[in-house]
Amino acid sequence: QVGPRLLQQDPTAPHNTTTTADTTTADTADTTTADTTTADTADTTTADTADAEGFVGLVLADSAYASGEALDAFAAAGYDTAIKPIDPKPRIPGGFTRDDFTIDTDAQTVTCPAGHTKAVKSGAARFGALCRGCPLRARCTTSAAGRSVTVDAYHHRRQANKTRFAQPATQATYQQHRPMAERSIAWLTRNKARRVPYRGVAANHLWLTTRAAAVNLVRLTNLGVTHNNGAFTL
Repeated sequence: QVGPRLLQQDPTAPHNTTTTADTTTADTADTTTADTTTADTADTTTADTADAEGFVGLVLADSAYASGEALDAFAAAGYDTAIKPIDPKPRIPGGFTRDDFTIDTDAQTVTCPAGHTKAVKSGAARFGALCRGCPLRARCTTSAAGRSVTVDAYHHRRQANKTRFAQPATQATYQQHRPMAERSIAWLTRNKARRVPYRGVAANHLWLTTRAAAVNLVRLTNLGVTHNNGAFTL
């Protein structure tokens, strides 16, 4: 089985045209594709917004690309991110999520909602006996061993992305550019094209890129593209 991993869009190009398309085996996670294609990834839009920190652009995407590994890959490629964060779900209805804990990656400590602080050891802060008799325990954990919070090497990436995503300017940019990618995906998959027609990555990649090029041509025609003196203009 093969799955298309669509596509990078560049806002400096004509609206809703595809500039990059990739195809992988169906068992390849979207975030793996993001890692291996150095930010030229599926279902993402890259806004050309270089900033004072030296980033070459801003990647806008949904939460499928909000893993620590993907965020780190984008940063390594020189991109800032405004990716919809993964919304943590409480283990107990109405209970605390990891967002209610204060994680200090410099000090390698985690502080719980009750104010207890534990050091991170072997990738996790384990509160253990501190949970016994805690008045907030019913909202925190049902484990006999107490609550534990994992902290990996990418926490600072996720936190920075979450903070950036909440900013009004980022929200405005996200709302401006993200619909372009979704609209292009809808065009690409219409007329029974949600499934790839062939076996093997190579054949389906040729099909995907050809289809993306055809969608681009239709889009450019609708925008009023003309050919004069050997050049196309809008």
